Amino acid sequence: MPDDMIELADDTFASGVADGVTVVEFYGAWCPPCRQLEPILEAVAADYRGRAKVARINVDEHASSAIDNLVTDIPTLVFFKDGEEKGRKFGVQSSAALAAELEKLLA
Repeated sequence: MPDDMIELADDTFASGVADGVTVVEFYGAWCPPCRQLEPILEAVAADYRGRAKVARINVDEHASSAIDNLVTDIPTLVFFKDGEEKGRKFGVQSSAALAAELEKLLA
């Protein structure tokens, strides 16, 4: 995984989204749309370095976080600001769509 992205786990989830703006992808390694979204997230992470965080969490390995966040489909992208959910998107998204959501939270 690129340096600009964060891999979360059940025990690091809360602290990973606690400060600032963070988008978290709930994904599965076996999921084709999740794999399709990965380079898009990598580009967004690079574009927003120092302004917002881009993180991922594997739902198969860290099911508690998926359950706690009511994730039933993957990929699910959840947008947080200072630990509070501010929105979510489902499925493959364009970098422009992700940037628009992040810009709203950074304003």
